Amino acid sequence: MGRSAHIAVQSHTKGFTMTISEAQRFDMQVGLRSHLGDDVANILMEHLPPSSWSDVARKQDIVEIRKDLSRINGTLKVIIGGVLTVSAAIIVLLIQLNQNISSL
Repeated sequence: MGRSAHIAVQSHTKGFTMTISEAQRFDMQVGLRSHLGDDVANILMEHLPPSSWSDVARKQDIVEIRKDLSRINGTLKVIIGGVLTVSAAIIVLLIQLNQNISSL
């Protein structure tokens, strides 16, 4: 029989955080292979995140990021629209100034 895997678990107010090193991850895969076979162990390992669960984005995180990007996009459109309007006004003023200087 293989060794038992010992993984540090920290309790937080929202649940549990598992801290696991790459060496511990490898040991866990070896243990799973000895108990479940290579195919099942590999499938299980492929479904684990490469780091802690706190590094994995949830669907709600993606929704919030999309909302933020949408607000930023709207703000940029307003700013770019303002810059274009001011630029057009400056061009008109320069043309008028050029015409006034030419008529002198």
